[in-house]
Amino acid sequence: VETAQYIGECALQMQERLKSEAGKAKTFVNSHLFVFHHVKPLQSFSKPLLEGYQSGMRTGGKSDAMWCLLFNVFVLHATGKPLKVIEEQCQASITQMVELKEEDQASMQRMYWQLYLNLMGSSNNTVELSGK
Repeated sequence: VETAQYIGECALQMQERLKSEAGKAKTFVNSHLFVFHHVKPLQSFSKPLLEGYQSGMRTGGKSDAMWCLLFNVFVLHATGKPLKVIEEQCQASITQMVELKEEDQASMQRMYWQLYLNLMGSSNNTVELSGK
């Protein structure tokens, strides 16, 4: 874990030193999703994931931007935000993912969306991934 954290911190430092937006979304999503969740509080993840999302959208890295967006919604869930807020963010992100033709992220987000609807008691069919 210490070695992974060191490598993740080095990746963030290199990204910062480059003063380049290119690759920022990929660096942020990979370091936070695969490394830092072991050693940092999840509450600290939303800001970098949203920054990664914005950077990816600015630089044409839409796939990595959508991964940042997807995992930011999951962080909202994991940190105990209200289900209605999470459900609304989930629905909005799916719309954007579909518009950008990022179907892998949209498919995964649809599963989470159904989970949130089920937890809220808002779905008549709890196994069909239909959203509302």
